[in-house]
Amino acid sequence: LAPAASPKAAGGEGKGKEKDVWLPPGSFKIDPTKPHRKPSNSCGRIHKDMLQCYEKSKCYKDGAPFEECLNSNDPDYVTPECIWLRKGYAQCRRDLLNRNRIWQRGNRAA
Repeated sequence: LAPAASPKAAGGEGKGKEKDVWLPPGSFKIDPTKPHRKPSNSCGRIHKDMLQCYEKSKCYKDGAPFEECLNSNDPDYVTPECIWLRKGYAQCRRDLLNRNRIWQRGNRAA
């Protein structure tokens, strides 16, 4: 166990230092200089792959607006891979918002 903070540390002597942010019990401070401390549960990787896929698609190369390509379900206009990445990204975002969905039973598509 760590010793309790002294009255000096909690008092006004540390005015020049950053104020410590309250953390829930069991949490650790995040050091932004360490890459392994970045959140891994964001959908950034699949989002990046999806954007790259759409940029390589026939739709985007023909000069159509990106929103039109994104909303297209035609596998000849945008590749089936892009459509699957879009659906995977949507599912990833849904799972971030509703963590209980991970524990639900049954068919995920239902």
